[in-house]
Amino acid sequence: MADTSYELAIFGSTPLSGLVAGLLATVHQKKVCIVGDVQSAFRLARGIDLSVMPVTRPETWALLKEGTAETLKLLARLGGKAGVHRIDPVFVAETPPGGDALAHMRHVALGFGYAVERAAGVGGLEHGTAYRLRDAAFLQRTALQPLIEQGLAASGVGRIPARGTKVTLKRDGSAKIEGGTISFEASKAVLCGDAAILAHLDVDERDRLLVSQTMTTLLTEPAHPLAAPVMIYPDRGVTLSQGPGGNVMALSVGRPDLATARVGGCLIDQGHLRRAGQTSFRSVLTVDGAPLVGQARGLKSVVVAGLGQGGAFLAPAIARLIAGTASDREQRYFGEREAGRGSARSLVADYQSAVALEGQF
Repeated sequence: MADTSYELAIFGSTPLSGLVAGLLATVHQKKVCIVGDVQSAFRLARGIDLSVMPVTRPETWALLKEGTAETLKLLARLGGKAGVHRIDPVFVAETPPGGDALAHMRHVALGFGYAVERAAGVGGLEHGTAYRLRDAAFLQRTALQPLIEQGLAASGVGRIPARGTKVTLKRDGSAKIEGGTISFEASKAVLCGDAAILAHLDVDERDRLLVSQTMTTLLTEPAHPLAAPVMIYPDRGVTLSQGPGGNVMALSVGRPDLATARVGGCLIDQGHLRRAGQTSFRSVLTVDGAPLVGQARGLKSVVVAGLGQGGAFLAPAIARLIAGTASDREQRYFGEREAGRGSARSLVADYQSAVALEGQF
């Protein structure tokens, strides 16, 4: 017999999962718990949160721009202004398809009022094109996490550690959660984050839309300033982020041996850089580059996957969709990207380099 019950159980440990849980509890008045371990500030990052992405669909940019304004207001109410940095990230294309995709991204972003310009003097770029996108919001996870946790506690969101907790996902989308002396049920489970999806869904066997891949995070010792605080190389599957102390955090597709070569190519003008840390993990992406917020094949629980680096800034729209209050435009956007639509998803597919899928092997 369950001791208590919740309307929604949000599984995840990222800013996105925390923001979605908080919005569902406060704005939508849902009884919510979040199942996930609070991340240590000393753990190497497994993702970044940036308000712009190398995507080409106008409807994605529209949703992202609207969501960014909402998300920044929410973080300001939580006292998180110090954890939000305004930066000018650089996107680098090194193949003809990548160049075409970023050129299209530039035109779409300009149409939504973003300032985008060619970037010169980008290290590691022998052939190709680079674009600098002005005034993007970058979230500093270690600074924001305690504030998000405080907001969740104040909103009455239950916090359940993932470690040592047994979860049973039922066919109707509900979940039974047991651990230690606790036992309860949630009417709807939401898998909101790569680790949560991989823990509870065999994506490679169960759903042809989702695949898991190996990722590697490398941390270097202090380096010379990069061309931008965040640099994204879609064709390499690499994202670089440089902190105030000069250390570079590199997220790369692939095992450490492959990732080291990819990252090294991006940092070739830095000379010999020493490695300060390294970790590997599994992540989840969609094979067509379009996001998924809805049911995966054979599972009525909600799966949130493939949102990319801008996922945290889509939290307001995702919360509305889960709560049943999404606008017609939001319902149409996510509906067109549901699993099981077969060839219909080709109409909303986005740029996905061949390298991005290599880590699944």
